[in-house]
This record gives sequence, C-alpha cells and structure tokens, in this order.
Amino acid sequence: MKHSLLAFVGKHSKLTLVVILLITAFFLYHASFLHLDADYNSLMNETGKGVTYRGGSDEYAPQQSSAIVEELIPETMVLETTALGTQLVASTEVQAPSNEDTLAYSTSYLVMVESPALFEADTLNRITTVMQKLSNTGYLSQSFSVLDFATFEKRGSRLVSVPFGSNSPEHVWTEEQAELLKQRIENDPLVKNYLVSEDMDAMLFSFDSFALTHEMEDELSTILDELRESDIKVSINGTAILTNRLMYYLGRDLSILLSLCFVAILTIYYLSFKAKRSVLLPFSMSVIGIIWTFGTMRLLGYSLTIVNIVTPCMVLNLGSSYAIHVIGEYYADYPKGMTPIQSTQNILRTIVFACMTTVIGFMSLLFSKTPALREFGIAVGIGVGYCAVLASTYLPALLSLVVPPKQEQLKTYKKGYLAQSVVSIDRLVKRAWPLFVVLFILVIGGYMVTRDHIPVNTNYMSYLPKKDPLGQASRRFAQKMGGDTPYLITVEAPQGESQFFLKSENLQDVYAFEQAVLQSSDDVRHILSFASYVAFANSVYSQKEGIPESDGLLNLLSRMVILMSRQGQEDMGAIMNPEGTKLTIILQNYDAQEQALGTIGSAKRIEDTVISLLPLLPDGTTVTLGGEPHRSLHFSETLLSDQTKSTYASVLLVFLVVLIALKSVSLAFYSLIPIVSGVMANYIFMYFFQIPFDMITVSFGSIAVGAGIDDAIHFLIRYKNKLGIDNRSVEMLLSETLRETGRPIILTTISIVGGMIMFLFASYTPVRYFGSLMSMALVNCMLSTLFIMPSLIRLVTNLQRKFGLKTAAERAQ
Repeated sequence: MKHSLLAFVGKHSKLTLVVILLITAFFLYHASFLHLDADYNSLMNETGKGVTYRGGSDEYAPQQSSAIVEELIPETMVLETTALGTQLVASTEVQAPSNEDTLAYSTSYLVMVESPALFEADTLNRITTVMQKLSNTGYLSQSFSVLDFATFEKRGSRLVSVPFGSNSPEHVWTEEQAELLKQRIENDPLVKNYLVSEDMDAMLFSFDSFALTHEMEDELSTILDELRESDIKVSINGTAILTNRLMYYLGRDLSILLSLCFVAILTIYYLSFKAKRSVLLPFSMSVIGIIWTFGTMRLLGYSLTIVNIVTPCMVLNLGSSYAIHVIGEYYADYPKGMTPIQSTQNILRTIVFACMTTVIGFMSLLFSKTPALREFGIAVGIGVGYCAVLASTYLPALLSLVVPPKQEQLKTYKKGYLAQSVVSIDRLVKRAWPLFVVLFILVIGGYMVTRDHIPVNTNYMSYLPKKDPLGQASRRFAQKMGGDTPYLITVEAPQGESQFFLKSENLQDVYAFEQAVLQSSDDVRHILSFASYVAFANSVYSQKEGIPESDGLLNLLSRMVILMSRQGQEDMGAIMNPEGTKLTIILQNYDAQEQALGTIGSAKRIEDTVISLLPLLPDGTTVTLGGEPHRSLHFSETLLSDQTKSTYASVLLVFLVVLIALKSVSLAFYSLIPIVSGVMANYIFMYFFQIPFDMITVSFGSIAVGAGIDDAIHFLIRYKNKLGIDNRSVEMLLSETLRETGRPIILTTISIVGGMIMFLFASYTPVRYFGSLMSMALVNCMLSTLFIMPSLIRLVTNLQRKFGLKTAAERAQ
C-alpha cells in the first residue's frame, strides 16, 4: 500500500488538496463558458431523412438522396397588386431580391388575432396598423397573411387572379372592402384552416424573425397590447418565442433542481451521521465534481440542452453516494484504530466497481443514434468517474486533517433506526423468502405483458408546463388553424418525365389520392397542393369539381396557379417545380382523438392512411414522406431502438465487469437479479401511470442498470469474502452479510432517491417523469438486493442440497 495513490494521499494530504484545488480552478475557468442551447430541432437532426415508396403501390423504395429538398419556383414572374380587387399582372422580368430578403432572419414569429368582429373595417384597420408597427421595429420581416394571398374569380368568360386584400399600412379599410374580403375567404376553401380559421373569427400573420432577446419580446408584446385593449384576442407562437421560453426554463431548472438536490442529500447525510463533516465533506466534493464535469463538457464542445440539463444533478446524486461509502466505512473502522486511508482502502474495491458499472450504464448510451443522448451519457459518465476519484483521494485527505468522530456519532451510526431496520429485514427474509421468489416471477410476468404498451412522446411542446402561456397559445393555434407542423408528401415523376403532372390523367390520380386522404383521416384538417389549387380554379371557371379532363384547360389553369404561387409564400412556391416533375402535398394536421397537437398517435394514423392509399397515385412515381410529424414518428422508433440497445448493452457489460470482479459466474448472474427486477417493475409502473418514453425518460433503463447494480456489488463482494472462512452455512453468511451491508445500501439509495425526487419540481414534464422513474428503479433495485436476491440464493442452495450438489459455502472450503 505504501506505493499506492492512497499511501501518497495519506502522507501528503495538504499537497493532495492543493493539486485538487488547482485542477478545480482550471475546470472552473472553462466551465464559465458553458452555455444553454434550447434548440429542440437540433436534437432530431439525424431523423430528417424521408421514407420513400412507389406510387401505384405501397412498395418501399430505397431512398437515393439524403433528405427532402424543397425547390422553389425560380423568380421568373413577379405579381403586382395595386388595390383591392385589381387583377394580377404577370411580368417576365427577373427582379433582384430586396434588401429585406437578404437579411439574416433565422427563425419565425407568428401572431394569431381573434375577434367576432374580425371582418369589420375598424378591426382590420387596427390589425394592419399594428402588424406594420411590428415590422417597423426591425426585428421582424414584413408580415405574410391572407391579405397577401390571391384567389380566383370568374369575370365573364375569363378566369382572373385577385388579391384577398391589401396589407399596406397606407390602405384604409372600408366596410364594403371588409365585406368583400369576407366573401372571398368564404368562397375559397384553401385558405381556411391555413391562414383563416374555419369559423372565420381568427387570422394568422407570419413573420420571419431574428433571434429575439427578452427585451425585444416585451417591446413586440407592448405593440400588440393595442389590439388586446380593443378586445381583440392575440396569441403568439413561433420558434423565436419557443427558444426563449425553453431557455428560461432551462436556466431556472438548472439552479432550482441543483439547489434542491443539494439540500435533500445533505439533509439525509446529517440525519444519518449526526455530524457536520458528513454534510460539509460530501458537499464540497460534489461541488468540485460538478465543476470538473462542466469544464469537461465545455472542452468537449457540449452545451446544456433539454436532454442533458439534469447532468449536474445526476453527478451530484450518483457521485455523492461514494462519499457515503467512504464516511460510513471510516465510522465503522475508526473504533478498530484504523486511519481514514486504511478504511478507504477497505472500501476502495467496492467504489471502483460501483463506479465502473455506473459509468457503463451511461456510456451504453453511445449505442444511441441520437447525438443528444450520447452527449448526456458521456457527460454524466465522466462526472461520476470524477466523483469516484475525489471520494478516493479528496475525502480521505480531508478526513486525515479533521477531528475524529465522537462516540455519540459512532453510536448513531451503529445503532440508529437504519441499523434496526436492517435487522428486521433480515428476519423477514429468513421467514418469507419463498414469497419474494414468487414476487420476482410476477414482476417478470408483468413486464412481458406491459413492455409493448408504453406510449412514446416526441412533442417538444410537452417540455413546457401545461399552464405555460406559450403552450396554451400553441394548442390554440393548432385548434384554430388546423395544426402548426405540416406533414409533407413529395411525389416525383417516373424517370423525371418532364411536365408529367401537367397531364390530366396523372394530376387526376394525385387529386383522387389527396381527397381520399382527407376523407379517410380525421387528423388531416387541410391540404395545400398544386392539385387542390387547380381543382379550385376549375370549380370557379367551369363550376365542375376536380381536375379538368382536357390537357388544354389544365394547362391554362396551371398557368394561373403558377402565377398565384408568386405571392411570396414559401409553401406556395414549393408545391410544384418548374419542370412539372415534382409535387409537394402539404397536410395540415391535428390530433382529432386527443384534441392535441403533435402527437405520435396522430402521426402514426396519418402515415398509415397515406401508405394505404399510395396505389391511387400514378404508377411509377416516387413518393417521399417527410415533415415534422413524420420525423417525430420515426424519431420515436429511433428512441425505442436506442432504449433497447443501450439497456441490453448495459446489462451485458455490467455482467462482464461483475464476472471479472467476483470471478464467479453464479455470483455474476445473482448480481443481475436486482437490476432485472428493478427495470422490469418500472415498465409496469409506466404502463399503469401512462408515463411515455421521450428524449429524457428513454435513457432510464441503461442508467438504472449501471446505478442499480451498485447495491448488489456491495452485497456480493462482502458475501464472497465470507465464503470458506469457516463452516457456517450459506443462510448464516447471507444473514450476516445483509446486516453488515444493509445500512450503507439503504442510506446510499435514500440519498440518491432523495435527490432524484427533487426532479418533481422541474418545469419540464419529461424531467419530472425521469426523476420518478429513476427513483422507482433505484428503490426497486435496493429492495430486490435486500429481499429478492438473498431469497433466490436460498432457493438455489436448497435445490443444490436436494439434488446432492455442493453449496457455495461447501465449494469455497
């Protein structure tokens, strides 16, 4: 031992503390540059590839391109509007983009206004004036709304494109113009559930936006107060607002959760040891461990995101448990005359293997396809490793310098309520071990029944509190406008045949497909597409529904639709490319069953409907499914796959580590009993309380495996050390082991769970779920270590005796 690291720490305690202080200063410097990143979309950046099928069938076709690319119609025609009702004039001159188009707008800002008097001149004048004021701030672009859109009207024998209205700040609405606007919207089915609500009392204004500060948000909201004061309801949405809201909750949760975890854990430590050192030493060690972790995250180029925001709390909760092992062993060995270095040496093996298994649990997330989960696993794994190193160096160095524990404190440790509880547990296991074996079998059965019925949630709005104004506004948007995240279907011509979709029979098939989707899915509220616009133009021109049979009439109507598409709206420009070889069908959607937005169930129903109707499309076409609902659906599948792979990998790696540590196959299998029962019991818990898998909760399985096995390792190392020492039976050795290890096992679990429970105070629902699941899993693992694992060892021992085989105690002699 004299050449070991611990021997050096014992000889040079003060030097050890100085070195740790210098390392802390280094990491603190880098940690100061760590920043928050609330961009949810970046978490799904590897799930953006569309899934491709063949039209005319539901055959899957391997995708050649890496992602869907939405092509806009080139700037070859510019539409000019001069006044309400004026015919649109086409020009073939190419115009350079305006200065506004070149501004670095990076996000969106949406405003929905609601009023029963929406189509009165006074209301429209107030709204258009306020929208212009928003643009004049310089934070937002000019707005886009139905007022910038065009519709079709028949005048005599001619079909003309006419604007719905004027969004010009100089324009003053009259009652006649307001009534004409209302009539045109009522006659145009394509703008409803898209730019105007179905019930005609809400209108949407969309802005491109810079990243907004809170001060900018307040300034824009103050401008909108002019409408609120006129009894016009205003709802705000968009990425610009969402990002700031998430940043607010990330920052708040980071400070609140970390503080609550500290208070909970340190309170438990004090009540367990009744000594200030049991609070101050783990506290200082945890602070250092978190600083080292933050500094390392910064050096690795990581940010604090929605997923890894719990990293410091996890490092605190799991890493501080090693302090219990060190302090607890010191209290137990001090009456024997041992120094802090000697007592730490006795428990070092347990700490090393417990750390290894916990780190493996987190590092198994490297098998995930999701970058955010991989970063989370690496960050916490490194942080837990730091805490183990500090517990083996920093704590014994400090314990060597402080005053030894008092007799009263030693008495509390040995004969307190926890010690008495352990004695009661031992007596119960002796009497009722067959009952715990049956309970283990029931848990396995419950897992098999419930494992395939756990819901999945990838909707980022669920990360906001239910009463959050932005969450409420977003749900209001979806209800009024038919959804806020469209489902995209891209249809490409066979072999890129030019003008393929300008042939009547082909466009008729596309339109029949769209109508079948709309009729078959209650979740699809609105369809925006080239075919739907041509059908609308045909109904206005010839009073006939659907796509015209004549290619000549189709060509005329198509030209009018293409002219309309130059209204500055990106979706309109993306519905068909100039060569007529690619169409994009945009499905506005909303969960009709749950009356919610962005649910996996809704996305699954829509995708199943779309795939079942693919035979209606022209033969040979290539169909690519995309959009956020599609991405979310397949991201949920990725999450489940990640959860399965990481959990299995964690179990396998942990088994190998325990096998190496204990050099016993049977003991290695025994060590899996607590984690298997703990994780399986959680599936039952998730099923009955409808807790979904999401970006955070999906990681609980592998983490619970790594952290939950620590108790079993502690128990089995002590049990193995007793085998072969004398002639005592397995039952006697189990009883003695349980009484010796029960207290630290219970205490470490209580301290970790005490910290995890604090996650219930988080702003994000998934974080609260994660805290509940981890708490439940660790409690289950602890109970299984104390009740089920000894019971199964007793069962195996009885079976060995029954069949004339040697027991573990007899083989060790």
